[in-house]
Amino acid sequence: MALGLNRVTLVGRLAEEAALRYTPSGVAVLEGTLHGQEELFVGESVRMVEWYHRFEQIGKAAEYSAERPCVKGTPMVLEGSLEYSEWEAPEGGKRSALKVKALQLAVLDAPADAVLGLNQVLVSGHLARDVQLRHTAAKEPVLEMRVGVTDRFRNRQGQPQEKTHWMDVVLWRHLAMTHQGARKGAGVVVGGRLFNEPWTDAGGNKRLSTKVEARSVQSLARSSQDAAAKGA
Repeated sequence: MALGLNRVTLVGRLAEEAALRYTPSGVAVLEGTLHGQEELFVGESVRMVEWYHRFEQIGKAAEYSAERPCVKGTPMVLEGSLEYSEWEAPEGGKRSALKVKALQLAVLDAPADAVLGLNQVLVSGHLARDVQLRHTAAKEPVLEMRVGVTDRFRNRQGQPQEKTHWMDVVLWRHLAMTHQGARKGAGVVVGGRLFNEPWTDAGGNKRLSTKVEARSVQSLARSSQDAAAKGA
């Protein structure tokens, strides 16, 4: 199984004033949205893309960050990780989300209009299922990997705990063709960017799913199924 590397770096401007709140148990939570721009290469062309990503910071670090300027337009650097959560929806069934958890937040010493943006993700984990190559209406190859990143830690009682963060990774064109044979259980290291994909649920409500668009994918080891097939 791949090591549970889980790292996000965002550089951008606050799209709104960050808000500090407290949970019923008294834990501080700082919430905000970072906005940035980046140049994306699509085939032989380059286009400028805007992104917006919400983040949360928890505990004493949140209170410390809230003491600094957190108004709209403030340039900030975020170092953190992706956190997966799942819950029972009031209307029935399960809902899930992939959020940006800020571990460090720093105000960038630069004019706001000089900050273009940085959007980087680096994760390693294992595939939850075999991947399947498909083609868009424009005949572009694409595939999606469901990657599980395992976080191992100890709780307040010192007992070892484990949590898997599930994330959808999208591969395009040559990268999709290269990894079309990837199998369940294989370890991968993915470098890429965060993006939000809009969709509509069964009730007609518009929602966003946070995913990773891969720029590079490195296979770490054969899946257990491949190893068994080779040894047969």
